[in-house]
Amino acid sequence: MPRSLFMQINIAFLLQEHFYHYCKQAIGDTWEGHRLTYFCYTDLKELQQLFLEQKPYYDAFFVSGPLPLAALWEVDSPPYAIKDRIVSYLANTYRILLGLLLKQQVDTPSRIGIDFVDENTPLIQVLEDDRLPELINEHDRHFLGMTTEELDQQEVLLVADYRRRCRAGKLDVIITNYNSVVQGLAGEAVKCYYSYPSRNAMVQSLEQCVKKIQTEKLRRNQSAVIRVSPKYDLRTRHFTPNHGLELLSLKSRLLEYCHQHQIEPVLKDDLTDVELYLTVEQLGNLTKQFSQFHLPRLLEEQVGFQGFVSLGSGVDLSAARSHAMQAQDYRTRLEQEVCIYIDEQETIHSLPIAATGAPPESGISADDVTQVANRCHLSAETVYRVISAMKTERTNLLTSEALIRNEGFSLRVANRVLSALTANGYAEIVGQRRIGNKGRPQNLHRIFLDY
Repeated sequence: MPRSLFMQINIAFLLQEHFYHYCKQAIGDTWEGHRLTYFCYTDLKELQQLFLEQKPYYDAFFVSGPLPLAALWEVDSPPYAIKDRIVSYLANTYRILLGLLLKQQVDTPSRIGIDFVDENTPLIQVLEDDRLPELINEHDRHFLGMTTEELDQQEVLLVADYRRRCRAGKLDVIITNYNSVVQGLAGEAVKCYYSYPSRNAMVQSLEQCVKKIQTEKLRRNQSAVIRVSPKYDLRTRHFTPNHGLELLSLKSRLLEYCHQHQIEPVLKDDLTDVELYLTVEQLGNLTKQFSQFHLPRLLEEQVGFQGFVSLGSGVDLSAARSHAMQAQDYRTRLEQEVCIYIDEQETIHSLPIAATGAPPESGISADDVTQVANRCHLSAETVYRVISAMKTERTNLLTSEALIRNEGFSLRVANRVLSALTANGYAEIVGQRRIGNKGRPQNLHRIFLDY
C-alpha cells in the first residue's frame, strides 16, 4: 500500500499474565505497521475498568476468550468499541490438538474433555459431523448478557465439573481455553492442555480486525443529511406571510444547535426545506447512536417549528440526500411521532423523538447554566452533563476520561468542552493525571461550577 494511503491502527490486547507473555512473544509490539499494546489484568472487574480507561485511545480490543469478551460487552456503551477474542479460529486449534492426540493413539476420544462438549455428547461424532464451530458459537453466546459475578460463577462451575469427572475416572486429557481449569486441576491425575492459538491464527484475527476497523472508519466518514421540512401546502406551495423570517430563525437555531454539539455542518435551503450536511459519525453522536433524536422537540419548543425532521446517509452526498427525502416522504404517511432515518443500506429506522427533559438537580441555577453555555458556545445540556459527571465522581476535578466514562463524550468533544470552560474562566488546569499504566497523562481541570 502506498505510504500516503496507509492508516496506522492502534490495537490493545487485554490479557491475563500467561496469555500476555505468549502473545507478546508471538506477535510483538507491531504488525504490518500497526501498533499493538498489551495490558494485564487479574479479574473481570479489573478488565472492565481497564477497558473503559483505554477505550478512547484504541481502535479495537482483543481478549482471550468468551468470558472476558462478555465482560466487555456488559460495560460498553455507544459508540461501541470494536472488540473480539484473539482465538476466533479456535476450532482450528482444537482440531490440531485433537489430531495430535488421536494420531499418537495415547487417548480415546471419549476420555478427552473439551469446554464446549458435554460428557453426554460423543466427541467422535462431533468430529465426524464437523460440529466444532457450531458448538463453539453456542458456548460463546451462552455468556452474553451475564454480569461479572455470573461469569465468575460459570468459570467456577466449569472447573468443578472437570474435577468431578476426573475423580470419577472419566477423563485422561482436557483441552481448555480457561487458565483457571489448568490451575484448578493441577493436582489431578489428568493431562491439561491450554489451547493457545498459533501465530497464524492470531495473524488471521488481526487481518479480520483491521478490515473491520477500516470499514467502520470509512462508514463514519460517509455522508449524512438532516432534512428539516416545515409544513406547507405541497400542491399550491402556499407559505405563511412570515415564511422568510421563520425560515431564517430556523436556520439560525440549527446552526447554533450544531455549534453547541461541536459540529460544523454545511447548511443549505431551497426556500422550503433546510438541509444539514454532515458525516455518519456526527449524526450518530447527535442521535445517541441512532437510538433517539431530540432536535424536533427542541425546534418545536424554541422556534415553534411544525413539520418533519428526516435523516439519511449514503456512500456520497447525493445518496444521503435521496435517502433523507425518502425518509421525509415515508414519515408523512405515518401517524406516530417519530423521526425516520434511512441508512446507506437503505434500511429504514424509526427513531423516537426524545423530550428535551428537565435539567438535573444541581447547585447552579438554570439561568447561570444558560449564561455559561452561551459564553462557552456550548449547549445547556452539555453544561449539565459536566455537572452530572462531577456529581458522579464526587469532585470538581475532572479529566477528559471522566467525561468519556460518565457521560459518553468522545475524546475530541470532551477535550473541547473542558478547553471552552477553561478559556472562559469556568475551569483551570491544576495538574495532570495518568490513566492506567500507559498512554500520555491527561490535564486535570478544576471546574468552577456548583454541583
